[in-house]
Amino acid sequence: MSTGRRRALVAVLGVAAVIAVAVSAAVALGGGSDDTASQDAAPWTERAIKPAGPELPAAPERWIGPQGRTGQFVAGCRYTHSGPNDPIVHFGMKGMSHQHDFYGAVGTDQDATPEEMAADDTTCDKQADTAAYWHPALYDGDDVVEPLDLHAYYRAAPGVDPQDVEPFPFGLALIAGDQTATTPQAGEATGWTCGSRTHLSDDPPVCPATAPLHLVLTFQDCWDGAYLDSEDHQSHATYSRNGICPATHPVHIPQLTASIRFPIWGEGHDLRLASGNIYSAHGDFLNAWQPRGLQREIDGCIKRGVVCDLASNREEEDLFASGPLPTEESEAEPQAEPQPAG
Repeated sequence: MSTGRRRALVAVLGVAAVIAVAVSAAVALGGGSDDTASQDAAPWTERAIKPAGPELPAAPERWIGPQGRTGQFVAGCRYTHSGPNDPIVHFGMKGMSHQHDFYGAVGTDQDATPEEMAADDTTCDKQADTAAYWHPALYDGDDVVEPLDLHAYYRAAPGVDPQDVEPFPFGLALIAGDQTATTPQAGEATGWTCGSRTHLSDDPPVCPATAPLHLVLTFQDCWDGAYLDSEDHQSHATYSRNGICPATHPVHIPQLTASIRFPIWGEGHDLRLASGNIYSAHGDFLNAWQPRGLQREIDGCIKRGVVCDLASNREEEDLFASGPLPTEESEAEPQAEPQPAG
């Protein structure tokens, strides 16, 4: 083969390699102009899974002051159903998980894929939010406690420039907390509180009827930019430190904080979780947001610094005030829940 033909062949192969990499990246990110992920993408369970990496400490920095300091949006999602299934940890294995409570996409079960969720109905007040949220069921003695609802707060993590926040890739799986924990977990990825306060406790506090028990979960806000999941369901995402994502996880994604409300207040409760004792608190998020809807919320609220979906500044103070837990006297009137945007 002549030198000229050899050089031409090398150039063609180089272009082909670049195109292949670009196509692979688009598939991994769930790219496309439609509101649902491309149906030509490989099934979710066949996409590349990142090998487990070194353990990174779970130490999220949470917003605990007035929410008006940063742009945010809120999705309120009703409880939909429960079942011993987990489409992230035990995909396709019916009954292999401990009992979970589900919110968002109504048909979420062991076989659910993000593509199916995006085509499903949702219990969230934002119709574009067809993602799924779930956590281990709560028991009071031998009785199952049916939760009331879940509110999902999306913001730039503290110290992060809102302009750097990118949408979750379609199909991203995140787990906050450690289901194997038998002692209090380090950091504040999980915690219990009364009402909408963010002063978290390792053990469920005694709450007044006007501010019932809540489980608060804060998910990772840094993504590695390549994998939708990992063998340990942790290594592909981590938490920012002082507003900076590590070089191994350079993509800033929204900080998702989920607050689950239970009809539990007063003395005399014997609480445990389906995953074990109360310290095994954790929660799962599988992103099936309609891509255009998610982008619209991020652009209109997070990047513009607008506090969306709350009715008043007073509620903002109540929802994210630091300080001691509320008492019957300090919670004389029921706190308003976030209101949907007009």
